Amino acid sequence: MRKSTVVKTWLAGVITFAGGLAVAGVFVGLMLGFAGTFTPAASGQGYDFVPREDGFFWGTITGIVFGGVIAGIGGLIQLVAWVGAMINTYRLPEKTWFAVLLIGGVLGFWVGLIGLAAMLAYAIAGPDGLVVQATPAPIGQAKPGALAPTA
Repeated sequence: MRKSTVVKTWLAGVITFAGGLAVAGVFVGLMLGFAGTFTPAASGQGYDFVPREDGFFWGTITGIVFGGVIAGIGGLIQLVAWVGAMINTYRLPEKTWFAVLLIGGVLGFWVGLIGLAAMLAYAIAGPDGLVVQATPAPIGQAKPGALAPTA
């Protein structure tokens, strides 16, 4: 995968992920604002949300699930781009970018911003492993008579 393809795929995944989170967030806000009431908690601290189980409530649940699915698809697209970047940088003779992406991506499963930072750094300053071609070894000039007897 070329670096330009990796970057475009990753950006599409980030946009899809953010869009899915935004959709889910809007529907959570609608549910909390209009699909139920807040009552004082039995413990006396805070409030409990008591939903009205009507069509609007279930519509907001559907919207939250839809946003979550879209965000999950965006996460999978980003995973594909990360694997493509790993394959791309593995081809380089210097393995620094490969190590940065590997460590950043693995830590990104734990703290998402680390993976985001590693891929953003690669998108801005990373090399393209497909552009770097292994140059063939030069063919040496044979000395006359070195390999075969001369007359």
